[in-house]
Amino acid sequence: VMENARTASLLGQIKDLATVVKRDNTSGQDVTEEHSDLGAQLRNLEATETELRELLKTVRERTGKAEDILAVYRELTEIRGRIERIQGRMQYLERMTAMATINIDLEPDIVSSPISPSGWRPTATLSSALQRLVGALQSLVDAFIWIVFYLLPIALVILGPIVILLLLVGRWVRRKKKAA
Repeated sequence: VMENARTASLLGQIKDLATVVKRDNTSGQDVTEEHSDLGAQLRNLEATETELRELLKTVRERTGKAEDILAVYRELTEIRGRIERIQGRMQYLERMTAMATINIDLEPDIVSSPISPSGWRPTATLSSALQRLVGALQSLVDAFIWIVFYLLPIALVILGPIVILLLLVGRWVRRKKKAA
């Protein structure tokens, strides 16, 4: 009941912010009865478990027969499983009652919309221009890196021996001219 009051209060606050409320729909599921039934079942099963534990102790002390002990133990295990399932369901119901989901569909009010043209957004244009500028600068830096660290070493490896050979041939030709 307290959660319903909080939910109704929150819905009222949301409605106060609206210009027009076209539809309003709330729904829920009352789990109080199920929780009460589970509580009664849990108490009965816990009492049965206590009695079975006493019976198990008595059977161990008096008869000591494995068959009798196992029969009581199987029943005790079955009861414990049912207790745990009920406790899990009760915890689930308690968590569900602590939460509420509110779905809101908003529609813009045409009268209160801004008078600026819908297609022109200067901040978006500026943002786009800056992104492209950064992209262009990144491309230039990438090209510089490729040239310095990839193409230049390859050029040095290929052109280095050719330049050295040309220098040696040039010296040789000059020496021949001087000698002649």
